Amino acid sequence: MSHGFSMKLTDRPATYRLLSIAWMALIFCLSSRSHLPGPDLFSGQDKIAHVLAFGILGFLLIRAFPRGAPQRLFLRSLLVVLAVAVYGGLDEFHQMFVPGREASLWDLAADVAGGILAVTLFRNGRTKSGRASKFFDIRNQF
Repeated sequence: MSHGFSMKLTDRPATYRLLSIAWMALIFCLSSRSHLPGPDLFSGQDKIAHVLAFGILGFLLIRAFPRGAPQRLFLRSLLVVLAVAVYGGLDEFHQMFVPGREASLWDLAADVAGGILAVTLFRNGRTKSGRASKFFDIRNQF
């Protein structure tokens, strides 16, 4: 029996909160390793990895907020970038104690850049009504 209301699993903020926590745990596990697997293809590829990893975290975190007024999107964006920066800082601090790893302000800058990139893409993918544009609406992608 349908009541005209359906919500997919990807529409719920709680799902994105859980995914955010899982992603943070994955980042922690990977940063606990002395050496990450994979070839060294070019100089600076680790910075791209930081931007991608923390960009994904930023995307998950901004989706973890309940839908609200579009005017609050700036505050949510600011909180997400701050959360990404704090977690990136904690990750760099954690790496100081991992043999073969070191903390780097450049890595932290790449982490924050990933968070800013995710928030910017998310904000630019919103329409004036606060809804996702067709390009950024996950439901329209599959």
